[in-house]
Amino acid sequence: MYQKILVAVDGSPASRQALQEAARMAPPGATLHVVNVLENPLWSVPIEQGVVFDVELMHQSLVAAGNDILKQAGEQLAAQGLAASTRLLDLFERDNSIPGAILEEADAWQADVVVLGTHGRRGFKRLLMGSVAEALLRAAKRPALLVHEQGS
Repeated sequence: MYQKILVAVDGSPASRQALQEAARMAPPGATLHVVNVLENPLWSVPIEQGVVFDVELMHQSLVAAGNDILKQAGEQLAAQGLAASTRLLDLFERDNSIPGAILEEADAWQADVVVLGTHGRRGFKRLLMGSVAEALLRAAKRPALLVHEQGS
């Protein structure tokens, strides 16, 4: 049985379902560690020539949103009587990928299993957007459970 379950959440329906599945699979005495990865906005926001935006303001907004996601997840698990910790993994000043950050945290926390949701994109959408879940599975050295978004 898994006693240390790391769950990556991003506020999407798929990640909410992953959190529910992790809670269901947690045996008595298990601990869940919920993480949200904050990607560097300069990597994910298309920049048009001549457009100026406040990177620090954007970063602060993303940190607040990530902390809200973690707070909701922690409250949900606490309401179910489950022990949980949360952590925002901020890639703003780190050269790392989302899957890499999740796996580093799983190693540091010595997780027994990593749980995350997947949108199940295929074809052109997958090519354009990539797949955090697929990259995580390819690099994982510990068990990983992907929870497919219902209705996809």
